[in-house]
Amino acid sequence: MFTIVSVILGLILFVYLVRQVGPEDIYTCVSDVGSGFILIIVLSATRPMIRSWAWLRVMTTEERKVGFYEVWRARLIGDAMGNLTTAGPLVAEPFRIKSLSGKLPLVAGISSLTVETLIYAISSCGMVLAGTILFLNTFAMSESLQVASLIALSSILLIVVATVVVVTKRQFLISGLGVRLDLTLKLMRLNIRLEQQVEYLARLDKRIFDLYAQRSADFFLVLLCQALFHLAGIAETYITLYLIGSNPTLQAAFIFEAINRAVNIAFNFIPARLGVDEAGSGLLAPTLGMGASVGVTLAILRKARVLFWSALGLLLLANAARTRAHVQL
Repeated sequence: MFTIVSVILGLILFVYLVRQVGPEDIYTCVSDVGSGFILIIVLSATRPMIRSWAWLRVMTTEERKVGFYEVWRARLIGDAMGNLTTAGPLVAEPFRIKSLSGKLPLVAGISSLTVETLIYAISSCGMVLAGTILFLNTFAMSESLQVASLIALSSILLIVVATVVVVTKRQFLISGLGVRLDLTLKLMRLNIRLEQQVEYLARLDKRIFDLYAQRSADFFLVLLCQALFHLAGIAETYITLYLIGSNPTLQAAFIFEAINRAVNIAFNFIPARLGVDEAGSGLLAPTLGMGASVGVTLAILRKARVLFWSALGLLLLANAARTRAHVQL
């Protein structure tokens, strides 16, 4: 029910923004991109590949035998479910783990994915933090945008402080992840005794805090992957703005990508960020010296890219279900 309501509200906001900006201007911008959308898809393909490789590097040498393709497939399936539902990561992560069942031990899947996601979350906070500071120091903006930017900056700082507290107080990690693991196991319809959950959490705690101490090369490779992921996003935004017909700068592309990361975090419960992504980009574009139609078009093209990869994820999920059914027969 909540999914239906959020989609309807997002659709209303989307239609309102398109009418306010001007459908003709948006159509012109989309037409200017044309076959260049293929280039956008190709560029965006690098991002799930980078995070899949990062996930693989978090695993031990023995666990990596699962193979890159299986991890990449699991990531796309999880992304599809997360993008198209209001449950977001609460659904995405269990689907990723479920996709690797029979190929990777449960505890290895949960712990390695949690570590990769944690490092990604910290890197995203850094990305948003840097983009917000650059935005505040470089561009003149309305009072409403200043307030929104300061709120975003404060939220990110709180997240960073909370992360530092968790890292310095290791005992809090176990209790904090307990609820998340319990929910994950229930969503996967697995009946795991409390003793086993505690064991899983203890091993997860060890994996997270020992990655740097015992496998520093893998730790820095995962960090490098997260940096490359964000750089790929900036490059995709820059190319998209260029194809639209704008005259982008790397600075503007960086800010667009940072704000989009903040929107993804704040509105992860809205399927495909329908409406809110267009609102954020449409409001931001004039401040960066571009028309509102450019910002809305950027968000629409980004949404088209999300739907493309989500469709592929659903196809992979359907194929996996069909394969399991065939094996059971």
